[in-house]
Amino acid sequence: MPFEHVTTPKPPKPANDRGAQRITSIDEYEAATQRVRELADYPEGSPQAAELAALVQVITQWDEAHDDATSWH
Repeated sequence: MPFEHVTTPKPPKPANDRGAQRITSIDEYEAATQRVRELADYPEGSPQAAELAALVQVITQWDEAHDDATSWH
């Protein structure tokens, strides 16, 4: 039985030299939301909590830009 090829969504790409992130596709959005779930239980002040805060920010930006379901590509 052959295996089905499955691609893993990539995390958001850096938007600039300062390391800020941006989401450019629905696959990146899905990867970011999955990563948020993975980071949810880390304590405040940890590197994981900082990553969580950054991801929440870029997810919020994506949501604001794509709040109309007809605009998703």
